[in-house]
Amino acid sequence: MHKSLPFPFVWVLIFSLVVPTAHAAGDKDDPAAVSQLIAEGDRLVAKKQFEKAMEAFKKADKVSNHSCAECFLRMVRVNKYIGNLSEALDDAKHAVKAAGDDKKEAAKAHMVRGTLLAQMAGKPKDKKLKEAEDEFRQALTLDPTQPSGHYSLGFVLLRQERDADGIAELNVYIASPGADARIVQKARAIIADPIRAREPFAPDFSFVTLEGETISNDALRGKVVLLDFWGTWCPPCRASVPTLINLHKKFADRPFQMVGVSSDTDEGKWKAFIATQKMNWSEYIDLSGSVEALFEVHEFPTYIVIDRNGIIQMRQSGLDNATGLELEDAINKALKKPYNAETPKAIATTGQN
Repeated sequence: MHKSLPFPFVWVLIFSLVVPTAHAAGDKDDPAAVSQLIAEGDRLVAKKQFEKAMEAFKKADKVSNHSCAECFLRMVRVNKYIGNLSEALDDAKHAVKAAGDDKKEAAKAHMVRGTLLAQMAGKPKDKKLKEAEDEFRQALTLDPTQPSGHYSLGFVLLRQERDADGIAELNVYIASPGADARIVQKARAIIADPIRAREPFAPDFSFVTLEGETISNDALRGKVVLLDFWGTWCPPCRASVPTLINLHKKFADRPFQMVGVSSDTDEGKWKAFIATQKMNWSEYIDLSGSVEALFEVHEFPTYIVIDRNGIIQMRQSGLDNATGLELEDAINKALKKPYNAETPKAIATTGQN
C-alpha cells in the first residue's frame, strides 16, 4: 500500500504511450509470436483475468530472450491495476534494461517508473518524489521529443513545493507542439494556483448507492469522506475489509462517511460479498466505470480521503500492514481542518479545469 496526494492526468499520458501498440522492442527469435502473446495478454486484461494475462506477458518476454521492454510495461499495467505497486516498480526497472539501446522504449519505462514513484509518495519531502523527478529527467534526456515528460516533471516538482521550477516545466509543456489541449488547460489552472497540485478539489460526482442513497459533492459537504475503490475480484481489496470495518466503527460518531465504489461487473456476486462481509456502509457498483474515470482510478484498491470542504487530502493505492493507521491519520487530520460552509460550489468546480 502506498500513500500520496493525487497525481492526476499523468497516467492518461503514460497509458497512451504504453498500451496501444502490439510491437515488442528488441532483438527477438520470433517477433510475430511475441506480438501474438502480447495481444493475447491484452485480451485477458480486458476480461480481468490478470493471472493468465501475466502468464502471457511473461511467456512473451521469454520468447523474446528477455529483450521485450513492452512485455514488462504490460506487466506494470497489470500489477498497478491490482495494487501491487512495488512489483510494478520492479517491472518498470526491468523494462529499462530490456529496452537496451532503444532510447524511446527506455524513456517510456522511465516515465512509467517515475509516475509509480510519484503515486506512492506522500509528503513533499518524501524521497520517492525526488526519485520520480530523477526518472522523469532521465526520460527527457533519452527522448526530448515527448512533451508529457515536462508535464510530469513539473507536477512532481510542484508536489515538492518547488513551485518556480514546476511552473517552468509546465510552461515548456504548454509550448510543446504535441501538447494535449485538455492537459494544457489543466496545466494553466495549476500555474494560476499551484496548490492544486497538492490539494485539488474532488470532481463533481453523483450516484445512487445500493441502499438507495444519493451520494454527491453537495450531499457530502461538511463531512470527511473516504472513497474506497475496490472489487470482489481483487485480493488486496478483499483483504482490506477488516481494516475498513474498523475505520467505519471508529468514526461512527463523527462527521465522516465511507463510500465503496466497486469495479465489479456481476451485481449478484457484489451484493452477496457485501452481505457476507457485513460491509455496513454506503456501496455503489460502478458498472459504467464513470466514477472511476472521474477520479482517474487505474489500480485497486484505491482510497481517497476528501475533507469537509471537498478538497482531496490523501490518495493511496494498494494494501499493506500500515493501511489502517495511515487512513485513520488522514481522516483525523481532515476532521480537524476548519469547515467553510460559505465556500461556493463554483470554486470546487474550478478544481477540474
